[in-house]
Amino acid sequence: TMRTRLMNLLRCPVCLGKLHSISFVTSDDDDEVVEGVLVCACGESYPVVKTIPRMLSNAYTLFPEFVARYGDRSELGIAEAARRSADSSPPVVVAKTQESFGYQWTTFSEMACDFRENFWNYLKPATPEFLKGRLGLDAGCGFGRHIYQAATYGAEMIGMDLSQAIDSSYQNTKQFSNVHLVQGDIYAPPFAPEAFDFVYSVGVLHHLPDPERGVRSLVPLVKPGGSMFVWLYSKKRRFVNFVLESLRFMTTRLPHSLVKGMSFVGAFIDMALVQLYRILRLLPVAGSFIESITPARIKLYSLYPFQVHHADWFDRLAAPVRFYYTGAEVEQLLRDVGLSDVSVAPTGLYGWRGCGTKGGSHSGADGPI
Repeated sequence: TMRTRLMNLLRCPVCLGKLHSISFVTSDDDDEVVEGVLVCACGESYPVVKTIPRMLSNAYTLFPEFVARYGDRSELGIAEAARRSADSSPPVVVAKTQESFGYQWTTFSEMACDFRENFWNYLKPATPEFLKGRLGLDAGCGFGRHIYQAATYGAEMIGMDLSQAIDSSYQNTKQFSNVHLVQGDIYAPPFAPEAFDFVYSVGVLHHLPDPERGVRSLVPLVKPGGSMFVWLYSKKRRFVNFVLESLRFMTTRLPHSLVKGMSFVGAFIDMALVQLYRILRLLPVAGSFIESITPARIKLYSLYPFQVHHADWFDRLAAPVRFYYTGAEVEQLLRDVGLSDVSVAPTGLYGWRGCGTKGGSHSGADGPI
């Protein structure tokens, strides 16, 4: 069953011990634990809420109604774990990041379009053949747009996110029997070492307080000979980044509802420019000239509906932390954690995709590189 498969991979994020599952509510076919706890011999326990294991030190604080329902089960120590949970609140920047992306991906949770091209652009040089039949981790899966594609191409996927975005992922991927979801922290991933054929983290690590620590936490999860993929913001657009960071100095301190309104304005302007480009490029004589002078950003966004513009503007303005990289820095980041066959390439002016192979037995025919 799905639950058994996931249970075999899960470990206590504190001590990496195996977990014992106790179910309170199961699905109609008993295939899945809907509510329960995962208990470790070290004394830690984690709630399963809405079928998703919540593998965070402050999980019980996030789900007070769960504690209210089951806190009297003294033999499970839920009430005691809840007290510890209240004392182990994450650092402020982590809590704000959790809140920001939770708001973003529950607000913009709809799979507004087919993100297939977007997915393969970030994961080059991986191919559909590379994914098929392999076990992968999407570290920071958001509302599930990438994991949806990976599952469609036949990979068995575990999706992990720090925020309530994981519940949006569930809604967008629940039709897949080859997708399993966990609420967890990249800094303390709740999985067995060397469990995955590949791990990718797209657009996530640069929002961590310490991106390098995030990469170092994920690499041990990759099997020897397995692949690691990242996508990070680029330093190339120095003036744009400077303007954006100046704006973010204010917007990261505003209520999310207000930032959502500001993002709507940004998205509306974007869409107006996109519509203008779509019309002008059809002109008989001037069309090719318009095509040649239009910024790549406008061409890229002409492929997406309004909701994607709106969500991306919210991401730009609300995320508490954003780091930017040169191609050489991305390469160094991957080499520093011991990856070999490292390749880094730009995705336009705005980001870098990087991948590498973990040391150990590796057949070139199997890998993406």
